[in-house]
Amino acid sequence: MLPSQLLRIRVRGSKVYPLWAKGTDLELEVAEQLISMFKEGKTLKQIHEEIEELEQIYESAGLDFKFVRGLALLLERASSFESPSASIEPSKAREVVFRIVNEIYGGFVTDERDYVIEIAARELGLTPNELERALWADSEENLILTQGPDYSPSSLLRQYNMSLLQTTLFKALNMTIRTKSSGTEVKRLLRAVKRLGLMYTATKSDLVELRIDGPASVLKMTTKYGTSLAKLIPHVVSMRSWYIMADIVRKRGRRKAFLSFTLSSSSRELFPQEHPEEPLYDSELERSFSSIVGSAGWIALREPEPLIAGNSILIPDFLLKKGAAKIYVEVMGFWTPDYVEKKLRKIREVKEPMLILTRRDLLCSKVLRIPKDVIAIEGNKIDKVALLRKLEEIEQRILGEVRERIGDQDLIKRGEVIAVKELAKELGLTGEQLKRLLDTDNYVLLGDYLVKRSLLEQLREEDIPGVIKEFKEVLRRIGLPVDIAIPLANYLGYDVVWRGLDEDNAEIRVRR
Repeated sequence: MLPSQLLRIRVRGSKVYPLWAKGTDLELEVAEQLISMFKEGKTLKQIHEEIEELEQIYESAGLDFKFVRGLALLLERASSFESPSASIEPSKAREVVFRIVNEIYGGFVTDERDYVIEIAARELGLTPNELERALWADSEENLILTQGPDYSPSSLLRQYNMSLLQTTLFKALNMTIRTKSSGTEVKRLLRAVKRLGLMYTATKSDLVELRIDGPASVLKMTTKYGTSLAKLIPHVVSMRSWYIMADIVRKRGRRKAFLSFTLSSSSRELFPQEHPEEPLYDSELERSFSSIVGSAGWIALREPEPLIAGNSILIPDFLLKKGAAKIYVEVMGFWTPDYVEKKLRKIREVKEPMLILTRRDLLCSKVLRIPKDVIAIEGNKIDKVALLRKLEEIEQRILGEVRERIGDQDLIKRGEVIAVKELAKELGLTGEQLKRLLDTDNYVLLGDYLVKRSLLEQLREEDIPGVIKEFKEVLRRIGLPVDIAIPLANYLGYDVVWRGLDEDNAEIRVRR
């Protein structure tokens, strides 16, 4: 994005037209000249002086200085600079020099400068030249270019157009995006909208329409929100098919003017076509949330499939999964009251279970009345205890539904011995979830197996060998898994005494 003072647009009637770089010979020539100025070893001051000269040359040829300065700014942002090496910290060098000036001359010198530098250098154990280099080594103009920008003239012009578009939309009241692109591209766009915390309404018919509230509609944090909207633009213009409409607010004297802006994918060659990289986490809140739920055995999937909410689409922030337990998560960010109302209407229409994380100042009665689970957060901090307690409550509720579904009769039909892991997989549960469900009079849980209680009672009449190895042979003979030898011996009223590391050598003794 460019500073607002470098924005180049033309207004005709109620419409705004950015002045794109079309790739003319003159524009490519300027871009090439600017790129050549960013050579390693130059100071930022030297580069700025050369750019200023170039501005004057091309301005006399009728080229807007804003264009030259905008290109130069993009090149500077794409470069790496370092402070020059110094024999002493610049702040320390200045402290000594200023003290000497105050002591000898009362705070100001002109012709005596060399004399002051000589005295200060002697005190610091430096040569005058070393002190001169250190004195302002940390100032911006003395930064040294260590790595130049990776732009060709044409790619620089495309990046300039991207920045110009972002700056044009920075004062948007709203923006509508329509697209017929592939499902993959649309999902990528929707995830970006969600990840950037933009206020949106999405509908789908023969195309997807995304209406986004603009920075000018937000009462607070307009700069932060405008930056988020700007970050969305590369996702839009990299799609195969798109159409943008926006209402833009601009000041005309003391009045505000409302202008319209449109752009379609027929102009996509003006912009870079690379898909922006997607970060793993966009905020410390997301990172913290994933860490907390992961510690409780939940798998957090970011930006899952969109949910149907009546005629609209809702894009959850997360999908949490833990065996049979599944719940979508929506994080309510810096939203306007009107947008909160719209969002709550959509959430009510979603049939899937949802957990809402909302800022405490948005935790109004309307939020609490929605038929979903709700947790309040303070700023970017999540109450770990409250979140884990809520997840445990949700898991218990879902497991209760599963318990009603399977019942004891379903277990009886499965035979005398049931492998817990296989049953858990079949029911879509974790092993621990299944064990928590098994409150039955018909089966006993021994290790990773459910064994019919009546079968175990018959074993009480058998002579139990005195060694685990021999007891395992008995279990094989009657068709029981040998893995349950030790827990079964305990169940039958025996103690198991270990004799070394090999469990086969453990002794079985009658419990006294």
